Amino acid sequence: MKARLPSYFSFSQANDLVRIGRQNDGGYLVSMSDIEKSDLLIGLGICDDWSFENDFIKHKDVEVIAYDASVNFRFWLKRVLVETIKNPFSLHGVKKVISYRKFFQGKRRHIKKFVGLSTLNESHCTFLEVLNEAGNKNVFLKIDVEGSEYRFLSDILNNEDRVTGMVIELHDCDIHLDEIEEFIRKCGLSLVHIHANNYAPIRLDDNLPLVLELTFSKHAELSNSCTLPHKLDMPNNKNSPEYELLISDNI
Repeated sequence: MKARLPSYFSFSQANDLVRIGRQNDGGYLVSMSDIEKSDLLIGLGICDDWSFENDFIKHKDVEVIAYDASVNFRFWLKRVLVETIKNPFSLHGVKKVISYRKFFQGKRRHIKKFVGLSTLNESHCTFLEVLNEAGNKNVFLKIDVEGSEYRFLSDILNNEDRVTGMVIELHDCDIHLDEIEEFIRKCGLSLVHIHANNYAPIRLDDNLPLVLELTFSKHAELSNSCTLPHKLDMPNNKNSPEYELLISDNI
């Protein structure tokens, strides 16, 4: 299935892309050079999947700070109860809780906060507070916060000197195209890969995909050409065909 993007999405692909995270949904392509230059991985949004964080530290054993207020005691209790109702003999929910407890310890922390807002509610924090927590480390960003990313795109731009690389999932692209264009044009990091999430639909009148995964790099060597989808790409929804991305001026 073909999807189209405006010409300002044009990019040069990194020569050293690797797939980090699980197969299908939750895995992203990033530059190995950026991983090697990073001291800290900040994951904004984890839900029940920290495969990206787990794969990242296999390449370089950095500190990890993950933010997600939705993952708490009630989240895991519900998860275990639902799994047990579906299959009383299944231990999948319990095993997931054990995996979570095993991963997030020591220098791998989970902070139970949503990122993007300054509120009186302690379950929220700003992106600048995230950076303050990070100290002076070279940071790799993984961002999947279901639409809240637009609340702090300008803060990323203002602090991009601290960012070695970044993968960001952009939601509801049809109503945020102007913001996305401004972010791409102003960002000092190189856009090195694009993937369309096939869980989201394509807008019929112009074939615009509504959810995109963008990879930015500070250190990658760039190719003069790019192929989409990349050989390491996988459809997020394994039961639906991958989107074939075309970049053109006709949008």
